[in-house]
Amino acid sequence: MGSSGSGNFSDYSGKQKTESGNDSSGGSSGSDKCSEAFTASLEDVASHDFYKTHGAPPPVGTPLTVGIKGRIIAVAGTESVGSLPTRLNYLAGCLQDGFTYTGVVTASSNGSHPQVQADFVVK
Repeated sequence: MGSSGSGNFSDYSGKQKTESGNDSSGGSSGSDKCSEAFTASLEDVASHDFYKTHGAPPPVGTPLTVGIKGRIIAVAGTESVGSLPTRLNYLAGCLQDGFTYTGVVTASSNGSHPQVQADFVVK
């Protein structure tokens, strides 16, 4: 239960994206992480609006967006679906800078621990 981030305080550093790529979070030098597509396994799916309303995670092919509700989350329509891993916390700064992300559910499973996998791109 809970976050499955790296367990490092650096996940919560509050650092904004860097244009020079000298950020210690990895990636290629000179890249702008805000412009990169990403894949994520969503966390805490059962505690989010979509699961509470429908009793199941969204099916494969469901369109998603990225928002902030305490944590960075995936949203289907107006319902939160799951939290993004803490390794993606840098997206908060990207969203503040005007970046938007759209995605799609690529895998979904129900059961005692519902799971959702999604791919996202910059819109």
